[in-house]
Amino acid sequence: MAVSLADSTWGEPVKGGGLKPALARMWELEKERLAIWSPLFLVTGIWTYFSLAKEPPLALAAVALLIAALTFWRWRSNKALIILAIVLAGFGIVKLRAEWIETPLLRAYVPEARLTGWISDIDRRGKSSRILIVDIETAQGLPLDEIPQSVRLRATVKPDQEMRIGDHVTLTASLSPLPRPVAPGGFDYGRQLYFQGVGAVGRTKGSLTAKEGTVLWPYKLRRIFHDLRSAIGERVHAAIKGPLGSFAEALITGERASIPKSLNTSLQASGLFHILSISGLHMSLVAGGAFWAIRAALALVPKLALRYPIKKWAATAALAVGLLYMLLADSGAATERSFIMIAVVFFAVLVDRPAISLHNLAVAAIIILLMEPEQALSASFQMSFMAVMGLAAFFPAFEAFTARFGPQASQTFSGRWTRRLAVLVLASIATSLIAGTLSSIPAAHHFGRLAPFAVISNALALPMVGLVVMPMAMLSVFLMPLGLEALPLKAMELGLAGVVAVSDRVASWPTAQSLWPLLPAHAAILLSFAAVLICLSASRLRWLALPCVALAALFVAPQKPPLLFDERGANAALLTEVGYVPAAAKGASYSAGRWLQQAGDDASVVEAAKREGWTCNSGICTATAHGLSIAYLLRAVEQNMSCPVADILLAEFPLRRRCKGKRATIDRFDVWRNGAHAITTDGSAIQITTAKELQGARPWVYGPRPRSANIFNRKRP
Repeated sequence: MAVSLADSTWGEPVKGGGLKPALARMWELEKERLAIWSPLFLVTGIWTYFSLAKEPPLALAAVALLIAALTFWRWRSNKALIILAIVLAGFGIVKLRAEWIETPLLRAYVPEARLTGWISDIDRRGKSSRILIVDIETAQGLPLDEIPQSVRLRATVKPDQEMRIGDHVTLTASLSPLPRPVAPGGFDYGRQLYFQGVGAVGRTKGSLTAKEGTVLWPYKLRRIFHDLRSAIGERVHAAIKGPLGSFAEALITGERASIPKSLNTSLQASGLFHILSISGLHMSLVAGGAFWAIRAALALVPKLALRYPIKKWAATAALAVGLLYMLLADSGAATERSFIMIAVVFFAVLVDRPAISLHNLAVAAIIILLMEPEQALSASFQMSFMAVMGLAAFFPAFEAFTARFGPQASQTFSGRWTRRLAVLVLASIATSLIAGTLSSIPAAHHFGRLAPFAVISNALALPMVGLVVMPMAMLSVFLMPLGLEALPLKAMELGLAGVVAVSDRVASWPTAQSLWPLLPAHAAILLSFAAVLICLSASRLRWLALPCVALAALFVAPQKPPLLFDERGANAALLTEVGYVPAAAKGASYSAGRWLQQAGDDASVVEAAKREGWTCNSGICTATAHGLSIAYLLRAVEQNMSCPVADILLAEFPLRRRCKGKRATIDRFDVWRNGAHAITTDGSAIQITTAKELQGARPWVYGPRPRSANIFNRKRP
C-alpha cells in the first residue's frame, strides 16, 4: 500500500470504538511497512551497544544474533518479534564489528619510535603536508602489546618527494594515544579512528624513506585510482587557475587540500559547503546524468528503442559510471553511502520497481549499517539519510501536484513552458527547504552551526551545479584521454564562478552563519524521531510527532558545566555571564576553542581569555564562581609553590599531595588517568565528571601506561 505525505489526512481516519481499536488499526497499517521502519530498529540496537558503560561479552552478542536468526526463521510472521529481532541483530552486528577490528592501542606518549610498513592512505593537507595511514610491519620503541595495526601520521614532505599508496616506508615518529574527548560527553574522535583500525596518532620526525617495489594486492586498486586522481588534478589545474581550479578538483576527485580558507568560510556561511563533499548530490548528478544521456542516445536508434530494454541498459551503464566515480573520489564514507543508495535506485529500475521510494532508502541504509554499523553515529550518515528520507516522502506529493498543475495542465505553448519553469523553481526551493530542515537536526547536535539563508543559496546555486558544473565535470573526464578537456573545464569554471558569486553574496548578509550551543543528544533524538514519524508513518501514528517536539523543547537548553579542565591540565575555562573564560590564551588552544564552539561562542581563545573571570599573578590564577573559590596552579610555580586556600584546586602538574583544595583537587595525574574534567555545582554539592567515565570501559578507551613500564621491540608476523 503506497501511503505518503500526499494523503489528504495524516493517516487513516479513526472511526470510533475507543483507543484500543484505534491502536489496533494503526498497528495493522504500520506492520505492513516494517521494511521501511527496519533501519530505525537496527540503529536502535547499534546505539544500545554504544551507550553501554562497559563492553558486553562476545557471548552476549552471539546469543542476540542467535535469537534474531531463530526469530526470522520460525516466527517471521510475528511482526512484534521481528522488530525485537532487528534490534538484537543491530546490537550483535556492531559487537562483531568491534571484535573484528580489535587493534591494540598505544597507551602513552612515545617521543621516538622506528616504524616500517605500507602506506594505505594519503590525504594531502597542503603543499608539503600529508596525512598518512601506515599499516605497521615492524615497530621499535613500543611495548609488545601496544603495537597497533595502523597509525595516523602527519608528515612533512619535500617538494620533489612523491609518495604513493602501497609504498613501503621506513620512518621515525613521535606517537600519542588516540585522542580523547575535549570535554566529558564530547565527540569521541578516538572511537572513530579505532573503527578504521588506527591505534595511535603522531608526527613523523626527520626524513621519510619510501621504497617502491612489488605492490601488495590490498593496495593495488587504491594505488591505481590514487595515481589517476593526481593526474586528473594536474589537468584540472592546468585549465582552471586559482581557487576555482581547487573547487573543480574537489568536485571531480574529492581532493580539497588546495581550497583556500576564504572559500571554505564563504561556503560554510552560505550553506553551500555540502557541495564540496562528494555525496548523494554529486553521485545522483553524475550517475543520473549518465543514465539520462545514455538512454537518450539509445532512443535515437528506433530499432533499439522499440525492441530492447534500453532503460535497463542505461541503468546498468549508469551504475558502472557511479562505481568509477566512487573509486575516483577515494571511496570515502559519504561517497560509499551515496553509491550504495544510487545502486539501489538503479537496481530498482532493473527489476521494474519505483526508483525513488522509502523502500529503496531503507534497503540502502540496511546495507550500510550491516557493513559498517559504526556509521550510525556519524554526522554525515545521519544528515544524508534524514535529508533523503524527507525528499523520498515528499516526492509522491510533488508528483501529485505536478500531475494537477504541471505543464500538461496548460493548453498553450507559452503556458506549458511557464508552468515547467515554475515547477523547476518550486522543486528547487522545496527540496532545499526539506533537505536543509531535516539535516539541520543532526547538524545542530554535532556542529552547532546553522546557515539560515541556505534555502536561498541552494535554490540559486544548485541549478548551476546540476545543469552546468557536474555535467561539464563528467564530460571533461571522459575527454581527458583525448586531450580535449579544456573546453568543458572552461564551461565548468563559468558555472563555479556563478556558485561562488552566490555564496559570497549570501555569506555577506548579516547573521548568514549562526553559531549555536550544541543541541543536546536527548533533544536531537526526539526531534529526529518526530521527523521519522512524519515521513515514514502511514497512520495517525504521525501525530506522536507533536508530543516528541514538545518533549524535545524540555531538553533544548544546553548543558554548560561551570568549570572545565583540559585533559593535559594545560588550561581551564570558567563559565561567566558572557560565556566561557579560558585561564590561558595559548595553553591547550584546541580544547579551549572547542569549548567555546560547543557553547555557541564565536570568540577566539585569545579574545575569550581577555574577559573578566580569572585573576592571574605569578603562575597562580584565581576565580570565584557560584560561591566557590577556585585556584589554578600553572607549571611555572611547580618548583617554588605556595599552596593557595581554595574550595577547588586545579594544577597543571602533579601535586603529589603537597596541596589540597577544601572541596576538590584535580592535578596532572587526575587528567592523565581520566581525561578532561567537568565540575558542576548544585548548591553545596560539587559533582565531577570525567571524559573517561562517560566513555566507559570500551575497546577504544585506553588506560594510561606508567612511564616506568618496559619498552620492547617487536616485529609483526
